[in-house]
Amino acid sequence: MTPFRPPRALVARLACAAAGARVLVAVLASSGRGQAALPLDVAVRQALRDGPEAQIARLRTGAADDTAAAARSIYWPRATISSQAGWSNRQDDTINAIDGQGRLKRYPLSTQGSSEPWIGVYVDQMLFDLRQWRAAEREALEADAAVVAEAQQREVISATVLDRYLDVVRLDGVVGLDRRRLADAEWLAHQSGVLLDAGRTLASERDQAVLEVEQVRLDAEQHRAELAEAQAALARAIGSEPGAPAPSIVAASLPVIVDAAPPLDGDTALAAAPELRILALRCRMDELAVDMARAGRYPTLALRGGYFHYGTQRFDAFEQEVAVGVDLQVPVFDGFQASNSIDGASKAAAAARLRLETLRDEKQARAGELQRRLRVALQQPALAERRASMAAERQRLADLSVQGQRGSVAQALTARGEASRAAQAALDAQLERVRAWAALQREQGRLAAALVGEPAAEAAVAP
Repeated sequence: MTPFRPPRALVARLACAAAGARVLVAVLASSGRGQAALPLDVAVRQALRDGPEAQIARLRTGAADDTAAAARSIYWPRATISSQAGWSNRQDDTINAIDGQGRLKRYPLSTQGSSEPWIGVYVDQMLFDLRQWRAAEREALEADAAVVAEAQQREVISATVLDRYLDVVRLDGVVGLDRRRLADAEWLAHQSGVLLDAGRTLASERDQAVLEVEQVRLDAEQHRAELAEAQAALARAIGSEPGAPAPSIVAASLPVIVDAAPPLDGDTALAAAPELRILALRCRMDELAVDMARAGRYPTLALRGGYFHYGTQRFDAFEQEVAVGVDLQVPVFDGFQASNSIDGASKAAAAARLRLETLRDEKQARAGELQRRLRVALQQPALAERRASMAAERQRLADLSVQGQRGSVAQALTARGEASRAAQAALDAQLERVRAWAALQREQGRLAAALVGEPAAEAAVAP
């Protein structure tokens, strides 16, 4: 007969597998030998620095800054040089004419009728143009919105990395549980074979135990494949080089959530939410659009000057000139364009304000829902551990019954299934509270700062 395995050791092993955070640290520490450790905060920092989505967000912010700088160029003078210089095969031809005093004069034929200078240097300075000023302010707000959009993308990246990281943590833990399941299944298959030889069980029950071993092996193979896929997804999310070895995750680096967040304080809790900040900027931009439409009724004033050289002297006219003047344009009638533009811009601004209020109410309700979800998630691990312990105890008693030839192999198989599901549920309950906490932090726009700290999050995306 096979050597007796102490039931207490079996109970201790199964209870450890169901003990939430303790099993995460133990299982993952044993499975990550020989691999580079990758704590969660390091993974998030790497994604914020090297991830493709982070790079795209930085490029968009830079492009918006450049566009705003181009719009601000209206405050600077403009200088241009134009030239009408050229060559003509009639360049040296002349014409003779009698002036008013009866004198004969000879003029170059090529300059007759010329009204443009051969070379001109122009300097223009805008003095008053309300439409262009408001347009420049609007582009500045667009640049601010791009900065907030980058912060929003950091939240998305952080949430994605955390989700991928938790997937790897869960599957790594499941693979560890599969090893224990396989050892237990093989023990029960061997024990059922011994009982069958002794005539203490049926062949069908022994076959069920053997099938359980095959099923556990298939499950373990599937879970290992899913783990490899999850590791590859995590590597892509953090911007690792293709073909780089999969790093070992560190379960101890997961956030420790022991209590729910304090009650939400109105708009204060959502002040950092990028979605609300972007919509608030959009409201200001729409208000500037109203001002731009109203500016169509205002005059514009510009200063212009320059030096002009007309080439060969034309008749008795001057050869060069220095001129300074102002350009004043006063709108009189534009076919009701300004009034219609003002009405349309005002309606768009009102719609933007309504969208902002609606989104604020939705996010407030969503944050409250996530907070309730977090409170429930914080209570689930203790219940799941108790269920796992009870299932492990039932498996121990079933194993004792099989060894004492008082119970059936079928009962032991049923107890094993319950213990396995309870152990996985305990593992999922530990991770669910992290997911619930992360969802609440992201809703409030604080996830990246909560994972790596605000200074680190800002430095990670600095160009």
